[in-house]
Amino acid sequence: MPKNIPIRHHYIPKFMLRPFADEEGYLQYYDINTQKIVKKLPEEIFVVSHLYRDEINSPYDPVIIEKELARYEGEVAPIIRKFRDDADVTLTIEENEKLKLFLAIMAFRSQRVKEKFGKNASERNKTFYGIYQEDGNLTDFWTRNLGQIVKCRSIKEVLDNPNIDDPMKMFMFRDTFGYEGMYFMVLERRGAEEFIVSDCYPLVMEGEADNGFKMQMYMIYPISQMKAILFVYNGVEAARMSVSGFDRKFFQKPKYNRESKTIKIASRKIYEEDVKKFNQIFIDNSEIGIVIQNRKTIEKHGREIKNC
Repeated sequence: MPKNIPIRHHYIPKFMLRPFADEEGYLQYYDINTQKIVKKLPEEIFVVSHLYRDEINSPYDPVIIEKELARYEGEVAPIIRKFRDDADVTLTIEENEKLKLFLAIMAFRSQRVKEKFGKNASERNKTFYGIYQEDGNLTDFWTRNLGQIVKCRSIKEVLDNPNIDDPMKMFMFRDTFGYEGMYFMVLERRGAEEFIVSDCYPLVMEGEADNGFKMQMYMIYPISQMKAILFVYNGVEAARMSVSGFDRKFFQKPKYNRESKTIKIASRKIYEEDVKKFNQIFIDNSEIGIVIQNRKTIEKHGREIKNC
């Protein structure tokens, strides 16, 4: 196999993991299976061999999806750097749309999702998605659509693409626009509890309204020990604190400047108890591993650590 063909495919990009590394570039990584904490480079975790390999639709370039993802990541990395480094985040309309779709793809590109269309596909999914895949190969259904989605840079481009199947358009629309729109906020933590990263990424938070209706509230994307991106569904600001987890005044929509065609995104401080709550959910839903800074973070969240 030629040396320039990427074999190891990351479902959480390396550029999003590097801010969690120490001065030598290593991550403190808790392995779920061994229950040990080891030092690893970002290149060595949240990676699956040939995850996006597609010999059916791209026989002459079977790693085209990995290449397209790398290209998209290169475009988005400077945008996410603004969230990590700037006190006030200002995006162009184009940057805002590009980031929304990229984060939606983050939830779709994982090994977990691929397996839901593959070895873990339910009979219901096989019946429903089989309409769009005559041979019944739902792994190909996932790969084929992902290969088209990664070429897009906005939800409009996804919806206009005739080669993307309708259910995949619905998924991307849900995770970029919701039912009534979505918007970004920045979370900046205070206190000793740092943000962590696990294979459960992003963290999707749902709540239940008074009438029993389950509502999607927001998604959390940690981008450093100090900060996380909060992607909020319109309407959650009207929910009670017992549902959303925050006071209604906490949620603040971006301010649009029509003249400059830019969006100024609100930043909010988040305190230790809230960070602990989110970290606990990340840890409880992890199946592979967790990136931490302090081993006590794992211990106080109920996970055993074995000596290496």
